[in-house]
Amino acid sequence: MVKKEIPEFILQLLAQRGVEDDVDIEKFLFPKLAALPKPDSMLNLREAAQVVRYFVENELQIIVWGDYDVDGTTATALLVNFFRDLGVDIKWHIPNRLTDGYGLNIRWFEENISSFSSKRFLLITVDNGISSYEVVRLIQNLGGVVVVTDHHALPEGEIPDCIVVNPEQEKCGFHREKMAGVGLAFYLAAAIRTEFPQRNDINMKSFLPFVAIGTVADMVELTPTNRILVRAGFEELHKPRFIGLTALLEEAEIFSGEVTSEDIGFSIGPKINAAGRLGNSQLVVEILTSDNPKSARKKSAELQELNQRRKAICVDDFSLAESMVSAYEVAEQKICVVAGKFHPGVAGIVASKLMELFGVPTIVLAETTNAAGGVTLRGSGRSVEGINLHEMLQQCSDVIIKFGGHAMAAGLSLEPQNLEKFTRALGRAIREEGARDGQKPVRKKSYDVACSLDDAMNPASIQYLMLMEPFGQGNPAPKFYDENSIVIQSRNVGVDHRHLSLMFRGRYSQYKGIGFGLGERLNDVQEKSQRSLVYSLTRNRYRGTESWQIRVHSI
Repeated sequence: MVKKEIPEFILQLLAQRGVEDDVDIEKFLFPKLAALPKPDSMLNLREAAQVVRYFVENELQIIVWGDYDVDGTTATALLVNFFRDLGVDIKWHIPNRLTDGYGLNIRWFEENISSFSSKRFLLITVDNGISSYEVVRLIQNLGGVVVVTDHHALPEGEIPDCIVVNPEQEKCGFHREKMAGVGLAFYLAAAIRTEFPQRNDINMKSFLPFVAIGTVADMVELTPTNRILVRAGFEELHKPRFIGLTALLEEAEIFSGEVTSEDIGFSIGPKINAAGRLGNSQLVVEILTSDNPKSARKKSAELQELNQRRKAICVDDFSLAESMVSAYEVAEQKICVVAGKFHPGVAGIVASKLMELFGVPTIVLAETTNAAGGVTLRGSGRSVEGINLHEMLQQCSDVIIKFGGHAMAAGLSLEPQNLEKFTRALGRAIREEGARDGQKPVRKKSYDVACSLDDAMNPASIQYLMLMEPFGQGNPAPKFYDENSIVIQSRNVGVDHRHLSLMFRGRYSQYKGIGFGLGERLNDVQEKSQRSLVYSLTRNRYRGTESWQIRVHSI
């Protein structure tokens, strides 16, 4: 890598990420699988793999229990496909978000244990289980041996009394790696393969697309380890081995095989999540483990239909939530909490939109009917930079039935009569956190580097931008500033003329642009063609054609 060959604005972006000398630039732009930390340093991983070997060699029942989001479904699919390669037929289960809720439940085991191939069985959780101390004990009483693989924060109480693979444990050598649940599933599969040295024909790299999709969609921090895994997964997505992955890419109109983080974050991820949000996450695993191209395509089309339904529900619920919020109170209390007749499956999306609108941690709670026929409030929260939502919820745990999650996102449930008390307690905790040590919100610059449209849209520049992928937490997609762009065409597009379609004059060609939510700026833009703008580059896919265009954030 010759540093002088890299465009100056790319070097500036790398420097902002602490990547400046030649060696670090080489590692960042060309991450290698050989640089991954060794599995032996992951606490309890070898023990977990040895237990799996015992159950495989003795032909005993193995069950994988996942979660209904992208991380959980991709992790489940990864292990199902891996065991199939190993020649082992396993059972798998994803709970129904709307009727079962998050995590393990003993009822499923009591109802299904008669169908197990052996009285003694192995349960492997992926992306859940760390807060299920009591349920794990009950499963063990039924004859189960349990391996919990989870990346969520450790509960305040006891962790399950079983083999636990979770980097949140301080003694774990992966403690700082911020692994996704699907990343842990991959490491478990790799460790299991080493227990069967005669099966070195299994290509572990072929499973990395699942890791890439789950890690990016779950907004996990792109630590060096995650960056290596995701980039390798992107490479495998050029020509995925698994039929279901191909079907998902085709449904998203990705035919070149060159996938970006934006494709996962705004297209593939939301489609997968839609199934879980509407209570049909089993569909995702069925697609990703399918060995029939026709069936995989048909089910991918069903997934698209679910996503369209999810979008319509989100529009209605966001309008309702926004009408219930007082901007003045939100500004005063530094928190936004709404509860009402929302669809529980989209509460997280609505919370995210409200958080973006008001700039404060937000909780959206849906009224749901509990087993006793009463009402329980169940929903999701989203936080802002600098406020660890999971820690804030811990300070209110006395009025919460159940909660879990990360610094930036969490799920919870509580009794309606505790809503006001919960809101006061959470608001107080957040305000105290914000005031600690005289902290004041810092207004961030709206762009990363100054760069003309011509320089950014240069094919060589785009190639280097692709080498900076994956973008996400810890490596945000860059925004650029052009002080002297020239708009030669502009018009409104979309429902209610909500968006702005633009054409910019370049030195040698013209560039298409789109400004989502900027439709109201049309008259202003048409009055003056020379504009300053903050923008990013995005790949436009439409009816089998692909092209790069300008995504305008402000103009």
